[in-house]
Amino acid sequence: MSRFDAHRGYAPAPAGDRPRLFDLMLPWAAGILVTVIAELCVAVVVWDWVAGDDPSSVATPARTILFLHLPSAVCIALGTWAAAAAHRSPSRDSRVRHALAAFAPAVALQLVIYVSQGSDLTVLTFLVQLVVLLVGCAVGFLADRLRNG
Repeated sequence: MSRFDAHRGYAPAPAGDRPRLFDLMLPWAAGILVTVIAELCVAVVVWDWVAGDDPSSVATPARTILFLHLPSAVCIALGTWAAAAAHRSPSRDSRVRHALAAFAPAVALQLVIYVSQGSDLTVLTFLVQLVVLLVGCAVGFLADRLRNG
């Protein structure tokens, strides 16, 4: 920063003076971006290479878990890990804010999925997707905790 910028009042605000919401925006963006890109890659692999033109080839319960729910949990875990890794101190030092930074992107994306399903959402699909969300978030958060000791 030059003397000219400081003279005109363009100095950036210290990290302690920023609103706490700004400390969460980068982790949320990272979590959403990583989750969406990972889900798109999984969709291409599963629906273009594995299932092809015949979606009935993955219609059994075991294949649905293997090709749909398990990869979705991995994508959620990657997104949660990315969000938690992008969350920086001093906001990271608060357990509540760190959990909010890590879990909010996955929960928000899951809510979008629930809303998009509309009347097709059944109790069973709700519970299965909830388990996938919880497992993915737990694995991603655990990976971040292991990485940071």
